[in-house]
Amino acid sequence: MVQENKKINYVIGLGKSGFWAAIYLKSLGKNVTVLEDKTSQLLEKRKKELETFEVKVILNKPFEYKEFSNYIDDIESVIISPAIHLDDKTVVDLKKAGIKVYGEINIGWTSLRGIDWVGITGTNGKSTVTHLLSHILEYNNLIAPSAGNIGTPLCKYAFDYKIQSKRIDWIIAELSSYQLEIAKDINPKIGIWTTFTPDHLDRHKTIENYFNIKNNLLSQSKFRIYNYDDIYLRRSITILKKGIWITTSDKKEDIQKCSYWVDKQGFIIEQGKSLFNIDKFKLIGKHNLQNLLLATAAARKIGLKGFDIKEALTTYEQLPHRLETIYKTDALEIINDSKATNFDSSIAGINSLKGRTIIICGGIMKNGDSQSWVSAMKEKANSIFLFGKSASALKLILEKGEFKKEIFIFQELSELIKSVLIYARTKEIKTILFSPSCSSFDQYKDFEERGNEFKSIVKVSLKNN
Repeated sequence: MVQENKKINYVIGLGKSGFWAAIYLKSLGKNVTVLEDKTSQLLEKRKKELETFEVKVILNKPFEYKEFSNYIDDIESVIISPAIHLDDKTVVDLKKAGIKVYGEINIGWTSLRGIDWVGITGTNGKSTVTHLLSHILEYNNLIAPSAGNIGTPLCKYAFDYKIQSKRIDWIIAELSSYQLEIAKDINPKIGIWTTFTPDHLDRHKTIENYFNIKNNLLSQSKFRIYNYDDIYLRRSITILKKGIWITTSDKKEDIQKCSYWVDKQGFIIEQGKSLFNIDKFKLIGKHNLQNLLLATAAARKIGLKGFDIKEALTTYEQLPHRLETIYKTDALEIINDSKATNFDSSIAGINSLKGRTIIICGGIMKNGDSQSWVSAMKEKANSIFLFGKSASALKLILEKGEFKKEIFIFQELSELIKSVLIYARTKEIKTILFSPSCSSFDQYKDFEERGNEFKSIVKVSLKNN
């Protein structure tokens, strides 16, 4: 191990990224202390693990400038969680004092930039494209882990690559706007922009700022792939740096502007030539076809043949909480789409279904195109069950949009599910879709916890019925 630097590197937050940032920095001989403002069984467990690496961990310690002000000269850097705003007062004060403040993503990029990267960003779809592309490459004997916002911190792979000398051919990185705003120097070999709609405006203030954060990644990528089906991206084509475009449209004027599309026989077409048939692709919905085209374009740029990509699709399993069928009989199918955290992602899932559907929504409503969401509900929903903080606001939007079918409101998801199962059986409706259309933070840590709770309650309710 490198001789330890005496100056302190503070890691703020003991989530996955903070945990691996601490381990990796310590392995480089850094003096590391982790500060976490909460405590829990999981955090206590991580604390004990880090202490085996001789990393100091302090729980229940708020991120406030006064905690650092008396020994500024002893600090080498402060690594903040993606959840912390760059305009947070403590961050601003630390920078004024001359302290380097950056994120786990910066460490990962600096350590792994010698490897080829695919950087994937977008409001919706980026996790699926990241996961799908990683699977396609790994199936074809490339070591291409999915990393970043999808769940595995980049510092984990920096540790594997730099400290344990493990082989990595490509990094497939999902990059959120929270990560990109602090890591403006990332310039991957391939950049992919999946979709763009208003989101996270409480953090980024304006849609222009949100757009520019994502566009910076694409502008700095050596090769760029865009989704022509996305209205906002399509309208921005003249200001976006040159790249290739994909579309699911069958309109001649759209196809002429794109390098990849799907013909009426179900073949992916590349520059006018048939590549492979998509009959092996299991995911439903036009949005997932867009995801496949984006991943295919990247895989082709990396050097895979059409046959290699098609064969990889035979073993691909979708990520949880994304149009995930959790129960299915001839009488009823229950689908978990907890990842639908805004109106646009909800619309994509709703439009992929056929037949009479009960739709469950709720959480904390975000800004977005509520009119299109209401239109999708009017076309697809037999009835709507609402829960969570924004239930009444969602009901009002639906009523103003002249949704005429039944709307029910519940405080607790457990009570809602009991009622919705009885309602579906009574009305002989064959599909229940959990499509929250909202963030989860009123009741849950994230969409995954919300989705897992939904699945758990459904399992128990079905067993009792």
